[in-house]
This record gives sequence, C-alpha cells and structure tokens, in this order.
Amino acid sequence: MAALSFNHYWRIVAAGFSYVLFGLGALLPGLYILVLGVLPLDTKSRQRKVRRVIQKLCYVYINIMQGLGLMQYTVHGAPPKDLQGHMVISNHTMLIDALFALALVENLCCVVKASLCHNVFTRGPIRLAGYIPNNDPGLVNLAATKLDGGENLLIFPEGTRNQYDLQLDFKRGAANIAVISDAPILPILMCCSPRALGKDKKWYQLPPVKSQITIEFHPVLRVTDCIDTSEPRTRQYRKLTQWLRDYYHDAVSRVTQR
Repeated sequence: MAALSFNHYWRIVAAGFSYVLFGLGALLPGLYILVLGVLPLDTKSRQRKVRRVIQKLCYVYINIMQGLGLMQYTVHGAPPKDLQGHMVISNHTMLIDALFALALVENLCCVVKASLCHNVFTRGPIRLAGYIPNNDPGLVNLAATKLDGGENLLIFPEGTRNQYDLQLDFKRGAANIAVISDAPILPILMCCSPRALGKDKKWYQLPPVKSQITIEFHPVLRVTDCIDTSEPRTRQYRKLTQWLRDYYHDAVSRVTQR
C-alpha cells in the first residue's frame, strides 16, 4: 500500500476543517432570522432573504474549500438572469452538489432529505428558507405551487448520490413535478474527476490527487420540447424521466471522455 503524500494528508485536514466550518455556517441564517423576525415582513419575503444569505454562505464556502486546495471547480455558462419559476435539476455525484447549485442560482427552494430537517445544524435554515422535505406526502403539488409562485426549485432526479458517473438512476419525482407544473427546466451538469465524497464514502476517504469539478449550465428546456404532452399523464411521467436520463447520460459521457 502506497504511503499518503503530504498533499493528501493536507486535504484530509482541510476536509475536516470544512465540515466544522459548514456546521458553524449553517447556524448563521438562524441567527439572521432573529433580526428579520422583528421586521414587518411576510413569509415569502423572509424566505427570500434567508435564501440570499444561504446563497452567499455557500458561495463563500465553496471558495474556501477551493482556497484550501481541497478541490478545484470550473463553471461553464450561467443561469438566465432574473430566473423565476424554473425547475433546476442536476445529476448527483458528490455530497456537496447542492452547495454549488445554491451558490450559483438565486432564490432556490430545495427538495431536501427528511433527515436534514432533524439535524441540529441544518433544520433551522431548512425551515426558515421554506425548503421541502422529500418525505412530504404533498411534495409534488407543493413543489408545483412554489414554481407557479415564481420560486425556483432544486431537485436531484436520482434522489441520492450515484455510485459511478453513468449510473443515473432517475426517479419519476422530478418528471412528475415538471409535467404537472409545466415549468421550464434548467439542467445543471456536475462532474468530479477523480470522484470524491461519493455515496458510502467517509469524508476523509479522498482520492490521492485533488479533484477537478466541472459545472455546466445548459440551455433551458420546455417539457413540450422533450415529450408529447398530449399523451396520458402517467405516460408523460415515464417518458420525461427516460428523456432526462438519456440527456444526462449523453452529457456526462461527453465530459468524462474529454
């Protein structure tokens, strides 16, 4: 077994520091809302302000990780200006995928794991930002309502991190929301080479060299451009799920073969 390099050891230390920093940073929106609570703001305005704070924190956080040498990220393209009522989707390879999306896209409402709603560090920001637990029985209709109201919704169609780049086991939840809401879809592609922070990996199980993360913003899609919307709803759900899966399969293949 090869000995670990100094750089490898350093990145493990940097990863541990980043986890502590994330926990402390997650508490800040909760402190900020105490100030907002005394102001005459409606719920939607409060949520938008909290999301703006989360966006700035995530942007600072990913740049700290890059500055520490933990990884290097490159962004190609950008979300459309004044993005409203869009469903934002991405493949899911890393633990920190959502942080990149939150840092780079404004006013994102997220579909989050139910366990995060009970985590001491994340439950406050999740509640205050109006995020949706993935076990909410009314998830699809609630998500459609938020999209109709002009909010942008982040969802990972796979539901959990994949174990290899082209696994892409898309579930029907994202397609169901897209069909019901008829919201435009903004695809984000995220690739990490070598892969890190994957499923069933501990935070300290890092590759021997620094990961290069590629983030691509693709053109906005309309459901009518992807499938025949005159077909029965159940068939639309199934066909859109497969269409999106094929779309990402081609996109990931192109990036990983460079």
